[in-house]
Amino acid sequence: MRSPGEIWRQRLWVWVPALVFFLANAGAFAVYKLGYAGRIESLQGMLNAQQEKLRELAAQQRGTQTMLARVRTNEQQVEQLYAERLSTRSRRLTGITAEVKELAKKSGLEPRSLAYPEEDIEELGLIKRSFVFSVEGTYVELRKFINLLEVSRSFLALDQVRLAGNADGPELRIDLSLSTLFAKDAEDAAPPAAPAPGGPSS
Repeated sequence: MRSPGEIWRQRLWVWVPALVFFLANAGAFAVYKLGYAGRIESLQGMLNAQQEKLRELAAQQRGTQTMLARVRTNEQQVEQLYAERLSTRSRRLTGITAEVKELAKKSGLEPRSLAYPEEDIEELGLIKRSFVFSVEGTYVELRKFINLLEVSRSFLALDQVRLAGNADGPELRIDLSLSTLFAKDAEDAAPPAAPAPGGPSS
């Protein structure tokens, strides 16, 4: 009977190649695990970080685009306000003066005379024109006038109201100051003409 050792020696061609193959695979796995696996994990971490940064940049870009869209909308609304509601004196002065008089007349506070002081608002490119007048009337008429101003489509503001009692009846003396804004045009922005040289001297 053969001993187990002799049997293994006689069958070296069977188990030696299998052992060599196993050892080679074990060595390759060890090299991969010790060397490449760590590198792959590091690269995966870098990739994840880059993807997160990309998501943050995309969110920032969307926020910036939203802000730009709002800025464009605001610019368009300001341009529309200047063009339509705050157009130049040459386009709106006659109409808005007539409207102030008409609203006062409808409310029973028709003024005998109006003053029209103006003020430049250089930083905004606007002119503030006021309508200052005094009338005699009642609280009811004053409230009606204020309501008419509120529903008017014109850009009119009530700046000041002063009341003084009338000892002879229910009517009051009412001092009113309204104002509106005009966009400056080229004529408003032009400097005053200088006197011609060589003119007559006094």
